[in-house]
Amino acid sequence: MRPRAAAWLAWSLAGLCLAMALATTVLSLLPRPTREGASAWSTVGEAMIFVTFLAFPTVGALTASRRPHNPIGWICLAVGLFWMLIIVGGEYGAYGLAVPGSVPFPVTIFALTYAWLWVPAVGLLGTYMFLLFPDGRLPSRSWRPLAWLAGAVIASESVVAFLTPGPLDGIEGARNPFGLEGYPWLDVLGWTVLPLLPICML
Repeated sequence: MRPRAAAWLAWSLAGLCLAMALATTVLSLLPRPTREGASAWSTVGEAMIFVTFLAFPTVGALTASRRPHNPIGWICLAVGLFWMLIIVGGEYGAYGLAVPGSVPFPVTIFALTYAWLWVPAVGLLGTYMFLLFPDGRLPSRSWRPLAWLAGAVIASESVVAFLTPGPLDGIEGARNPFGLEGYPWLDVLGWTVLPLLPICML
């Protein structure tokens, strides 16, 4: 990718993250009967944690626009984008269920973002960020099996979390609209693969 195109893409993704942060702020301030659910924050401390997530797309855009061949910047951008999608999707779904009819498809948007995107967000940050830092290359060829294993674990756990039937964590009374109800073993598979993620991080 040419430097100018890389810079444009990097800062566009950072701007998208900022737009989602602003949308989350607006949704969190809208009145609702209850504050239960996957609200982005309920205290000043939680709001500060939310603001710190903007560091990922900011650092990612600065790095990727100047060193487009180094994957570290793009990883930061991806992690920031995933977290912003998780937060805005969670707030959107929580508000939509708290105020019925206020926004379209609250459960669907929640399931598309909040319920499973944490896997690639945590996985990329906990594995490839350390494996490829600082120059974007593995320390040696002997680390390739771990890189492939981490990628397989992140991809498989993401798919399983997205398709697992049952209640959605964070929204009471809502079920996963994308869950394969005829395949309850997906839940067992998810809990079997999940421990491999922290093992890869370690």
